[in-house]
Amino acid sequence: MKSIIYFSLIIILFSACGGKKTTADNTEAVNPNIVTLTDAQLKNASIVTDKIGRKEISSILKLNGKIDVPPQNMVSISVPLGGYLKSTTLLPGMHVNKGDAIAVIEDQQYIQLQQDYLTAKARIGYRKTNTTAKKILT
Repeated sequence: MKSIIYFSLIIILFSACGGKKTTADNTEAVNPNIVTLTDAQLKNASIVTDKIGRKEISSILKLNGKIDVPPQNMVSISVPLGGYLKSTTLLPGMHVNKGDAIAVIEDQQYIQLQQDYLTAKARIGYRKTNTTAKKILT
C-alpha cells in the first residue's frame, strides 16, 4: 500500500514539473507599422544607415506626392450669377495674377445681360444724336 502511495506521489510530482513553460508577460505593445530586421537581413539587403545631414544629389529624383496648402493661402471664388463651367486653363497650384481669366462660364442669364447692355448702349447713342439734332435746329 505504501508503494502505491509513493508511486502515485512520484507520478504527480513528475507530471507537475513537466508542464508547459510559461514566459513572462510581454507588456510592450506590438506596433504593426514598425518593421525590425535582423543583422543578417540588413546585410543581405545592403541597407546602410547614416546620420541625418545635407548632401547634394547628382541625379534627378522623380517623386509623387501631395502638398497641403494652409487655409490662408487658398482663395474661394464665387460668381454672382449661376451657370456652368465651360472651360478653364488652370491646374491646381498654378499662380494667378490679378486680371487673368480664370474660367469661362456659360448661362442664359449672361446672354440676357449682354443683350440688355447693348440695347441700353444703342438707346443712349440714339438719344445723344437726337438731342444734338434738336439743339442744332433750335
